[in-house]
Amino acid sequence: MAIVAGVVAPSAQAADAVLTLLEGSATVIDGARALRATPGLRLSPGAIVESAPQASLVRVEFADGSVLDLGPATRVMLQPPGLAGSGPRAPAYYLLDGWAKHSSATGARPVAGQLTAAAELTQLAGVAVSRVGPGLTEIFVESGQGQGVERRGRGSAPIALRAGEFFRRSGSDKGQVLPRPDPAFLKDVPRAFRDTIAPQAGRLQGRPPVPQPAATPTYDTLQPWLVSEPVIRREFPRRFAALAREGAFRDALQRHMSAHPEWDGVLHPAKPPSAPQAVAGDSAASMVR
Repeated sequence: MAIVAGVVAPSAQAADAVLTLLEGSATVIDGARALRATPGLRLSPGAIVESAPQASLVRVEFADGSVLDLGPATRVMLQPPGLAGSGPRAPAYYLLDGWAKHSSATGARPVAGQLTAAAELTQLAGVAVSRVGPGLTEIFVESGQGQGVERRGRGSAPIALRAGEFFRRSGSDKGQVLPRPDPAFLKDVPRAFRDTIAPQAGRLQGRPPVPQPAATPTYDTLQPWLVSEPVIRREFPRRFAALAREGAFRDALQRHMSAHPEWDGVLHPAKPPSAPQAVAGDSAASMVR
């Protein structure tokens, strides 16, 4: 497993994903609509998956054979649209907060990794377990290896991380690579992550389930995303424009505009220039001519 700074690159065949396991409840935000997570649900690039605090496990499987398990109270965006591409730095997912376990397919070439606000993981060939919380990012390479770069501005050198190594960054301090994970981290790893569960996509072939709507997203439920880093939130004014027509959502956007100034153009669109007014004297003069 590895840490990186910036973005991760999925292979071309990893464009599709499906939700295959659900222990507890979770919500999928597809475009501007919210859906109840259901095994078999197809997930588009840009889909946001949020697990409930009581959820034990949510699994997403990609077309390249890699598997993403989510723990409780976790928020991820799959293949962020602003970072899509076929290069080595286009992430398979962005981990905003919570727990993620990412496993590459056995014997396959390295797969796209993860992006967080503090570090980026790429070229994963193995299993990586990550936790993101307030001011804290931790990544444990459970098996295999990966490559990463700490996100501390331009020019950060890639770091090769091997099985057993642990990356930790707290606040604005420089991250550390340790030879073994912090005992507190191991103690807190979700119980479902400790078991090896075979891929499930094969048994979910056929007609996908009918999407079941969940409660319409409010400003409060979307705020963690709306105030995330610019590269993630820059598409939101277009994506969630319909929600901004609702009064409470619009008012909340206005109150917190300094946290997401890109919404100003949606709430206060520029008025088209008005046609020049004819001057009475000029009109009269033209009639004389």
